[in-house]
Amino acid sequence: MSEADRYLADSADFVRSLDPCGFLIEADLAALGTVVQLRPDGDLSTCSASLNPPKSSATDSVTIDLNGHRPSSDDRDTEQVTIGGEQAYLDDSSQGGCGISFALRDEFDGATTGTMDVFLAASGRSFASIEVSRRVGDACTAAKSIAETALGLLDDPPLRAESKYNLPLASKDLCAVLEHLPATWTVDRWRPGSDPYRCHFMVSSSTFEQHLAMLHIDLGYVDSDLRSTDREPVQQGGYTVETRGSNASCFADIVLGNPVLGMPEKDNTAARYARTTPTLSIVTDDCDSAVALAVAAADLLTG
Repeated sequence: MSEADRYLADSADFVRSLDPCGFLIEADLAALGTVVQLRPDGDLSTCSASLNPPKSSATDSVTIDLNGHRPSSDDRDTEQVTIGGEQAYLDDSSQGGCGISFALRDEFDGATTGTMDVFLAASGRSFASIEVSRRVGDACTAAKSIAETALGLLDDPPLRAESKYNLPLASKDLCAVLEHLPATWTVDRWRPGSDPYRCHFMVSSSTFEQHLAMLHIDLGYVDSDLRSTDREPVQQGGYTVETRGSNASCFADIVLGNPVLGMPEKDNTAARYARTTPTLSIVTDDCDSAVALAVAAADLLTG
C-alpha cells in the first residue's frame, strides 16, 4: 500500500474504534431539554439524541457523525471558527439548525480525492460533524458547547469496547472480505476509502464480467412496518439473505447480531425507532454474486 492508502486504512481503523454515543454527554444534552431517545442512528458512525425542551411540545435533535468530511474551501455557507482552542467549521445556513465539523486526527496532505469508475473515493481525512436542530433557542450556541466537549475528549476518546451499546460488528473491517472471496473471483481494483463501514471494489470471474461491488453495514429498523416489503428471502450458507433486484443491480441484505436498544421506556413515539439491528448490505450487478458475497462477508464478520 502507498503511504496515502495506508493513511486511509488507518483512519478507518481509528474511527471504528470510537463510540459516537460516548461524545454526547448527559450534562450538555440536559441543558437543552429532557432526553427521550439516545441511540446509534442509521449508520454505525452516528449517534442521535431526541429532546423535549422545557415548556414546549417541540422535539429537538442532536446528532454526531464520526464519518464526516472536511468542508470544501469554496463552501460559502461554512466559516472557520475556533472552539476549545481547536479549528472547526461552522454552518448555520439552515433555519433552526447548526452544523459544526472538526478533525478527529491529524490530516495527511498526501490523501487526495480520486475516482474509481463512478465511485468517488473521498480524501479519508477523519472528520466528525455535529448537527443541532432546535425549534426555540440558538442552535449554534448549543452546537458549539457540544463540539467543545467532544474536542476535549479526543485525547482520551470514548471507545467501542467500553460502549453500553453492544455492537461488535462496528469494529470489523469490511474490506477484510477481500481475502475470503470465492476462489474463482478476481479483485481487479480496490482503494481504501474514508468510510470505515463500507468497502468498494471491482471484481470479475469466469462466469461474470467486471463489475463494482459495494458492501456496507447499517442499522435497520426491527419494526416490520418500517422495513421494505419488496424482498425475496434466499437460504444459503446457513443465512437468510434478503434480495431486492432491478434491471442493473441486486441488493442482498443479512441481519447480523442482536437488536440495538435505545431508550424505549422514555417515550412511546420514540420507542418505535428505538430497536434497530445491524444489517450487512451488498450491491452487485446480479443476485447470484450478491448472495455469494454476502455469505462470505457474514462468515468473516461473525467468525
